[in-house]
Amino acid sequence: MKNQTVHKVAARRRPARDILLACMLVLLLAQGLIGALSLSALNRLVADNTAERVELMARQTSDHIQTGMDLGKPLAQFFGLAGLLDALQARIPDMRGASVVLADGRVLAAMGTPLPSEALLEGLRSKTGRLSGAVQRRVGDALQLALPLDQDDSALIGALVLDVQPQGLRQNALLADNLGVLAVTTAGAALLLLLIFRYVLPLHQLAAAGKARMAAPLLILLLAQGVYAAYTIQTFRDTWVGVTHENARLLGEGLQRDLNRVLGYGIAPDRLRGVERPMARLARSFPLISVLRLQDAQGEVLVQADARGALAQQATRSDDPGNELSFPLRAKPDGPVLASLVLVLDKDSIAAGVRARIMDAATVVVVALVAAIELLLLLTLLMDRAFSVRQQTAEGDISGLDDPSRVGQVVRPVMFGFLFAMALPLSFLPIFARALLPDGGGAGAELLMAVPIAVEMGCGLLTALLAGRLTDRRGWQTPVLAGLMVSVLGNLACAGVGSLTGLIVARALVGLGYGLTWMGLQGFIVTRSPAAYRGRNMATVIAGLFAGHLSGAAVGAMLMQQLGFDSVFLIGAGLLCLPAIGVLTLMWPYRRAGNATAIVPAASSSRSWAKLRQLLFTRDFGLLLMGCVIPFSIAQVGLLTYALPLYMEAYGATAGSVGRILMLYGLFVIYVGPYTGRLADHSGSKKSWIVAGGVIGSVGLLSLYFASGIWAAAVAVVLLALASCFAGGAQTAYMLGLNRVQDYGAAGATSVMRAADKFGQMLGPLMVGGLFASVGISGGLAITGGVYLAATLAFLVFAPRAAHAR
Repeated sequence: MKNQTVHKVAARRRPARDILLACMLVLLLAQGLIGALSLSALNRLVADNTAERVELMARQTSDHIQTGMDLGKPLAQFFGLAGLLDALQARIPDMRGASVVLADGRVLAAMGTPLPSEALLEGLRSKTGRLSGAVQRRVGDALQLALPLDQDDSALIGALVLDVQPQGLRQNALLADNLGVLAVTTAGAALLLLLIFRYVLPLHQLAAAGKARMAAPLLILLLAQGVYAAYTIQTFRDTWVGVTHENARLLGEGLQRDLNRVLGYGIAPDRLRGVERPMARLARSFPLISVLRLQDAQGEVLVQADARGALAQQATRSDDPGNELSFPLRAKPDGPVLASLVLVLDKDSIAAGVRARIMDAATVVVVALVAAIELLLLLTLLMDRAFSVRQQTAEGDISGLDDPSRVGQVVRPVMFGFLFAMALPLSFLPIFARALLPDGGGAGAELLMAVPIAVEMGCGLLTALLAGRLTDRRGWQTPVLAGLMVSVLGNLACAGVGSLTGLIVARALVGLGYGLTWMGLQGFIVTRSPAAYRGRNMATVIAGLFAGHLSGAAVGAMLMQQLGFDSVFLIGAGLLCLPAIGVLTLMWPYRRAGNATAIVPAASSSRSWAKLRQLLFTRDFGLLLMGCVIPFSIAQVGLLTYALPLYMEAYGATAGSVGRILMLYGLFVIYVGPYTGRLADHSGSKKSWIVAGGVIGSVGLLSLYFASGIWAAAVAVVLLALASCFAGGAQTAYMLGLNRVQDYGAAGATSVMRAADKFGQMLGPLMVGGLFASVGISGGLAITGGVYLAATLAFLVFAPRAAHAR
């Protein structure tokens, strides 16, 4: 009877069909993610280009008003404002309203519905230096813009205020083309998968292929994403270049009309005086313009100017005709061409802009690919289970677990899903906190904006300690499931907050849940992983953590732009159901399994704070914390979270460049970390790997004292990532081999180590920030690296080499 039941179960299972469907699902999810990220980034690019074009056209109108004021017309008595606004409406069809207002907010002229201008005027007043810059505000899809009208560049007299609803990407042909390419590549990849699983990899080959069975799905996925990514990159480039030329053309047409009017008075082109001034003003308004030339009908240069003023007429001409825009000048609309205005675009600036757009698109591709690879790893695990020899009874009991050396691969998708959901709001939390402050918070707003994050990390530290005790006493599943539930409540609370105090309380809940689940998942590795595989399994889980963080933060930024703050928190709460499903399916067979490490005695549940003090003040465990864990955390958060944005800003780098360098850190930890973890497991001296990581990381920080610039920062971040790869898994393996740790409890000791890690993360920004204030950026990073190196050498000299030591 039992054999018949087993045969019936086996007959109902169709591994080949199930695996094909799973591969199709992974393909759809991966293509959907890269499509959503690409379309969001493209939508943002179009919106930014539209805002730039609107500002350029509005600046022409404000310059016209400003010229009249300079000639002695008081703004309050300026006639013809309504006509100027009507002309502006004709050039900006998406404009819902425009007005000219005085500094006190009184409306002098309006077109459409006047926009409340108090906030925009306050933004203009708060700007320092010359009042020549516009103030922009995004309210949903709408763009609010104010350009100052001043007297002698010193006193704000009034402003030109616009309310524009740019045409969305949904009405843009770019969307249809992009979705079409995405659909074609996805359908082609699905067809290839079907053919391969039908004719190339029959069932018996799938069962025996091992890891090789994933080669075909991985290659097909990479091919599909590669084709779509190449199209997206080309789209980004062409869109940006096209908009740049269009903006330059709009500016040139404005000056062309003014010069045609002057020529209509009968003044010959070679008799024009002072024409270099409007030419220079035009060059200053658009940084991509290199030179403007006024040429006669025969092509001889009459006047040349750049943003600084007139140039010598024999200045070198552009060697790239594609970067020149020519505007014929006539005295009458149907008359002969008397001269021409030539705009020469700066080819170096154009090339830099193209590279920036390509890097934006490539960043989207990398984020999507990271998530796709995590899905494929999950699929590999499911395939291995599908083809493994399992005995199932009618009651559904399962005997036999995954290979103990691969428990890290069991936890990795759960950790990825957990961090993906938790990382959704990380890209905008400070901005959200600032939005909850009355009037932006004023002085001290920066500190208030950091409070929710600091409270979240502190609460995570507390529950990380609690999770270790729960794991030793009640098993890993208790803190993991409890933490997921608390995290859901925290995200729901974030979606409903209306004050900074409410956000602090909500993020405290999120931190409590994060610490429980984060430490509970690591407790699973500690208690279920054999000693020979601890390093690689822990490195595998940390790789899943960084993969989820990397892709979750990118998706969260996209969702915030499209749906707003509250929706992201609600989506994060919903997505936390996925790791819960993973716990109840992938990890649930281990809930009653015997402890693989067998290092937690029954009496350990009665340990006290006295035993914790004895554990901390040892030559092995205590020195591991003080010499390795805490210094690395100080260096990690101090450099990546605090110092790097300031350092890159000092060298003129954009926020996108900072994000890409941070991505380098994540990629090394994700894909190099598991490999070095395996090497550390095979090594007889875990201490050597820990010391090597400390030396590499400290050298990265010290190098910033001797080298500077963006590339130097990238090298320092990569070296710090390698330090994490070398020491991350080895630290856990070294710690779990200590006799005093075995007496205290493996999960409890691991939670103490992770709490020390959190303590270092809290201390890092404070320490590095204090050093910056006293010795500068380079000196502060060098001192931090020196402290890190000194702590590593202290661990090398005084900590025992053998793992089993008192």
